[in-house]
Amino acid sequence: MGNEEASLEYSVWGTIELHPPVPLAQLWGLADQDAFWDKLATTPHEADELEPPATARQPAWEFVPDEDAGTDDQGRPRAIRYLRVNDQDVTRAEVDRRLRDVARSVGANHAFHGRLRYEGYTDDGEIWLRSGSGSPVWRDTTPRYW
Repeated sequence: MGNEEASLEYSVWGTIELHPPVPLAQLWGLADQDAFWDKLATTPHEADELEPPATARQPAWEFVPDEDAGTDDQGRPRAIRYLRVNDQDVTRAEVDRRLRDVARSVGANHAFHGRLRYEGYTDDGEIWLRSGSGSPVWRDTTPRYW
């Protein structure tokens, strides 16, 4: 990936399920990153988003608790089941960095189910995370006419 591509801005959205749910303690390393901790979502997971979400104010990157895991004695969720993203005008390099941080924190004992969608100036497609891999895979689905 060249510097020009790394600086391009994208809109990125979607939900990735973490399976099995990840103990919250494993994600404390991300606690200093405001992008992940604007708000810890307490709303239930919704169906996979195929279209960009409405413009309602939501955190750009949020962890959604596993409702079945309950909470600890301080009311914090015991485990995280989903990573939900709705980030507008973020660089590809920043998306890569955040997803690598998530993959590193989650560890190889958890699988990622789902994908993120992205749209950019010249391309659009999907981003996949693979278990045991620290690198997100960008797949351009822009129709090419030549």
